[in-house]
Amino acid sequence: MRKKVLSVVLTAAMVASLAACGDNKEASSSASTVASTSTASSTTSSAAGSTSSTTSSATTAEALPDAFQHITFDKDKAADEGYTAATQVEDKGDNDGATYGIAPVDGYTFQYGKGPVGDAIFLDGKNELNLNLKPTNTDTWTVSFWIDADRLATYGPTLQMGYNIGKAADAGNDVTWANVTQCEWGEDSAKIFPIVWSRNEASDAEDGTDCWPWMYSFDNSIHGKREWAMVTIVCSGEEQTGATGAKTVGAQFYLNGQKMYDSEDNYKNGTYFEYTWDATLAPNIMKPGDATFESYFGVNYWDTMFKGFVDDLYTFDTALTPGQVLSLYQLGDATVTDDASKEGVDTTTGKSDESTASASGSTAAAGSVTPDANAIESVGKTDFTNAWWTDWSSTTQIKDGETKTVKFKNYTDGKNNWDNYVVGFGNTANDAHVDPNSIDGHQEYAAVRADAWGWLSGDGNKNLNDNGCTYTTSWGDDWATWLAAMNGADVTLTITRSGNDLTIHSDIAGSDGNTYTSDCSIPGSASGVDGDVYFFLTNEEGYIDIMSIE
Repeated sequence: MRKKVLSVVLTAAMVASLAACGDNKEASSSASTVASTSTASSTTSSAAGSTSSTTSSATTAEALPDAFQHITFDKDKAADEGYTAATQVEDKGDNDGATYGIAPVDGYTFQYGKGPVGDAIFLDGKNELNLNLKPTNTDTWTVSFWIDADRLATYGPTLQMGYNIGKAADAGNDVTWANVTQCEWGEDSAKIFPIVWSRNEASDAEDGTDCWPWMYSFDNSIHGKREWAMVTIVCSGEEQTGATGAKTVGAQFYLNGQKMYDSEDNYKNGTYFEYTWDATLAPNIMKPGDATFESYFGVNYWDTMFKGFVDDLYTFDTALTPGQVLSLYQLGDATVTDDASKEGVDTTTGKSDESTASASGSTAAAGSVTPDANAIESVGKTDFTNAWWTDWSSTTQIKDGETKTVKFKNYTDGKNNWDNYVVGFGNTANDAHVDPNSIDGHQEYAAVRADAWGWLSGDGNKNLNDNGCTYTTSWGDDWATWLAAMNGADVTLTITRSGNDLTIHSDIAGSDGNTYTSDCSIPGSASGVDGDVYFFLTNEEGYIDIMSIE
């Protein structure tokens, strides 16, 4: 038995970051930074391995009870399974703790690919799911689903369910939810997925419950990204009181049919770590009483939406045993490959070979873009209708002395030199598709366009070339040739930080078969760099598939 002791600093950091998710009325919870959370990875990374191997060797498949609800996501059953399209909108309605509202998408047609059990539904990062689940109204329950993500975002939703989800807790609302998400709690802020975050802020409840518990597989890894993984959450319902005094309930977390964590076992025996913080589940998530129960996949009131596949979602009004969870896993085929699952589906737009209509009715110009299913992120629109400063990649931090290499495919409508990629620098972190200027405390250091122009410190009149920066290109004044070659170009950016000085070298394999290069240097004295530095990509009237950042 290994006992893992986690730092008190971790507890404080998690409470601070959790408080940001769902309470900030001005900015997305993704703006929060979890400090000192590398402790979690370094002290728990070996725990899950021994636990899961023990579980798998001792577990025998058992008969499953009847499901309370089962969404197959088979295409031929879509009209009968109750889910509808939903997306984030600016109008928050009465959700006074939210950044966005959630609204239906009229007329949207979902696309489907091959999943572990029959068909799987594809979510394109803009049109997500209102699952319209019913609560079990029990203290014990189980939820399980298969996932194959193309894009995950820190704090971003996959499954999120509960009641009063978008309400501000300080207004006296009983806010309760569970969110299966990604967090940067690994070593050196490595990303971990899936993490089950849950909340019960029952400020008017008789039991005084106020908790932000969470649990995951404690292996410092991402599961279910460009691979199929089955996530199962079991609420076994035992009352627990954590070290902070918050009341939680017993729960188990399973990955691919194997038990990775059991809060009740740990609560009583310290099997996984010394019980100094609440790695478990909030009460009353599926027992909302008179409140309206909400259930979504891929969308919430604050964060970057999900992109990828989901299949075979179950709810049970009982706590499944390890043998029953194993049986549920054995119903699916986890070996379905990414290529097979995405057959016939454009994983950037969600459009199938059968239909090119999107929710807005726009279509991509014929032959303009062939999106890459292996891209880690995309920026812009395949039909080149994105206006300036309307889409952004997630940020990447670059520390003093570091060099980062970014590889991406660049597409442009070819109308203007500036209709290409732009590299932005600032002092704050944010997720993909989030405006950096919406982040509290954000300072822009510089923006550098592909066409040898840019500006400093957010002042559009303080351009690069006139303020101590240099920008040289291999194509000289032959802009027409360069612009034509940029549609479909493979671009490699080498970005280096030395102190507060930044340099960008570009190697561009043009669509005309020629190679183009450029170099830009930005001294810190010109850009105003002072402290942390993050970079991101944006563009105008174009599209980018980011393949890797190393």
